[in-house]
Amino acid sequence: MDQTSATFSAYAARLSYTDLTADAIHATKRCVVDALGCALGAFDAEPVVATRAIATQIVAQHPATLIGTRLKSSAEMAGFVNGTMIRYSDFSDDYFGGNGMQAGPHPSDNIGSLLAVTECGGGSGKDLILGIALAYEICDQLVDHAVMNPRGWDYPVMHAAGTALGAGKVMGLNQEQLAHALGLAIVPNVCLGQTRKGDLSNWKGLAGPNGSRNGLFAAMLARHGITGPAEPFEGKAGLMKQLGVPFSLGKLGGDGIPYKIEGTYFKFLPIMYSTQLFVWTALELRKKVVPDDIVSITVFLSAYHLSVDAFDPARWDPKTRETADHSGPYLIGAALIDGKITADTMTPQRYRNLEILALTARIKVAEDKEYTAAYPRVLNCRMEATLKSGQVVSAWHSFPKGHPANPMSDREISDKFLDQAGSWMPASQAQDLLDTLWKLDEVKQLDTLFELLLVQGKSGD
Repeated sequence: MDQTSATFSAYAARLSYTDLTADAIHATKRCVVDALGCALGAFDAEPVVATRAIATQIVAQHPATLIGTRLKSSAEMAGFVNGTMIRYSDFSDDYFGGNGMQAGPHPSDNIGSLLAVTECGGGSGKDLILGIALAYEICDQLVDHAVMNPRGWDYPVMHAAGTALGAGKVMGLNQEQLAHALGLAIVPNVCLGQTRKGDLSNWKGLAGPNGSRNGLFAAMLARHGITGPAEPFEGKAGLMKQLGVPFSLGKLGGDGIPYKIEGTYFKFLPIMYSTQLFVWTALELRKKVVPDDIVSITVFLSAYHLSVDAFDPARWDPKTRETADHSGPYLIGAALIDGKITADTMTPQRYRNLEILALTARIKVAEDKEYTAAYPRVLNCRMEATLKSGQVVSAWHSFPKGHPANPMSDREISDKFLDQAGSWMPASQAQDLLDTLWKLDEVKQLDTLFELLLVQGKSGD
């Protein structure tokens, strides 16, 4: 066993619910409220409907519930569907870590599978909280130290690792079994970054949940005695070798060290996290200009923001929903013309709108070296719009709403939840569900939670 595996598995084996601080427990509840609101908001999305149809073909001895229904499937398939619901709308949480260089992952991609394994085992709300806090700790530690993007790898393997140990903890695996689960999660599941290049497909929103599903499967294998590769991180062909960057873990949560889940980034808008900053800046610019008067716009950013896929060439001409919610130029144009970003922004009627696309074509980007030097300590975006009159008008914005430096309040997270849940259930049911989630530590079994999650039909239908 390599040192990284030993550190992670020993930590997972000894961590208990009583080790979690009040702040960590509350932070976990915030993540669950946010994630399940996102899940309900995506209940009828085409990829969700498709994966739900696949999952219902599977019969299991210990089944798990598909969110919003009384339909059941195997734990790993229920986790995949539920994770897809959480992730699909690109409204779910994010984490960038100490160096700020790893784009993604979305740690709530782990929650769907942890819900499933906790339900299957008859676990409580406290069991779920512990599993989620542990999965976030593992996943976010990897974000802090294992930068995958420049090498062309994708991040779902981080979800596989997080869910393997979080699910393994809920299952009651010992340290040796947890170490095997980690090896079985890492080695088979390193993914290609092509998922996030060019015109984006449905897989963009399914890749993270699939990583989590693989992590749950790894824990199931380990529980039944399957052994995994002994050195998944530090071996001769391990993850560190593939990344070309050896790393050492930082201090794990507990004993006075805050838990990683306390540093979660939330989204105020249903778009790629990096683009949140661009949209807020565009909304500031809109207060000063009329879109029809704009000849061109230059967006000044850090080198990191220029490197993310928000400015892939395909983003200037989005042809899919997945490309639209990851398109810096399109979202800037839509914010300037519409004055807002909503779920409707991700429909073909908007992302193929000729007026928005014409403005998008007049947007270019450039590095501001001072912004690069300040990143990730400070996030900066400046836009300079040249008008028909020749006047140059500028706007600047820093931390977007939902960043730990500009956090969303509990009330704002609750309102976000109610707005999405309210499309699918009576207001009284949505409020009862919300109240239950804020008291998740008092829930004895998850049956009650899934009954409250039951969709009644779309509002207005």
